Amino acid sequence: MRAPRLLGVLAIAGLGAATGVLALVPAGPAAAHDYVVSSTPAAGSTVDSSPATVSITFNDVILDLSGTGSSNVLEVTDAAGLHYEDGCSTTSGPTLATGVALGAPGAYTMTYQAVSADGHTVSDAVPFTYAPAAGTAEGDGSPTRPSCGSAGGAGGDSGASSGDETAAASPSASTEPEMTTMATPGDDTVATPSAASESGSVNAGLVIGIAVAIVVLAAAGVVVAIVTGRRRDGTPAEAEVDDPSAPVGDESSDGR
Repeated sequence: MRAPRLLGVLAIAGLGAATGVLALVPAGPAAAHDYVVSSTPAAGSTVDSSPATVSITFNDVILDLSGTGSSNVLEVTDAAGLHYEDGCSTTSGPTLATGVALGAPGAYTMTYQAVSADGHTVSDAVPFTYAPAAGTAEGDGSPTRPSCGSAGGAGGDSGASSGDETAAASPSASTEPEMTTMATPGDDTVATPSAASESGSVNAGLVIGIAVAIVVLAAAGVVVAIVTGRRRDGTPAEAEVDDPSAPVGDESSDGR
């Protein structure tokens, strides 16, 4: 009875060890995407004065892979799709920010695209409402995303001049090809080759974990085989001692 019981114990121990090893294998990159923890203005909030800047704060650092800040973009648009950001998105640790000059009262949306700490691009939108007092000066919106430093950014003086200067500044988009089109909010894509190397390291870790698990299970099987073999070898001897029909009765009858 001891051998089957020992077999069960060793099998459970082997499976537990294998599970523990697999649990130590790093999770895939998707589990490490940055996510928003706060924003200014807060999601769904109403502000009565135009903030000088708006920002999105993530749970981890934002990567500036381009070295020029073009890897991360924060836009502010109204219900008509006009832009009110200044085009100068900046990052500081986990925070992405941009200057703004809001226009007419109404619904606005902060749309972000950022490279999270795992090398993947994340994007989404944060809505808020602007309800200033009557007579508050209104910023001029731009039909296209302004370039940093252009007159068409937040606080521009005239819609006509901003449109002309924005068009004149459009060649600068060639220096930022990866940000010419914002990703669909809520989408995430691989942004750099580093993600591929990270994926390779994860696959290597998975292979190692599986190999170790197989070794552990094989070792458990060897131990079970040895113990079971020894048990079988000892069974006849024990049977002779415990068998009530032992030769003792036969010898006594022969003696008679």
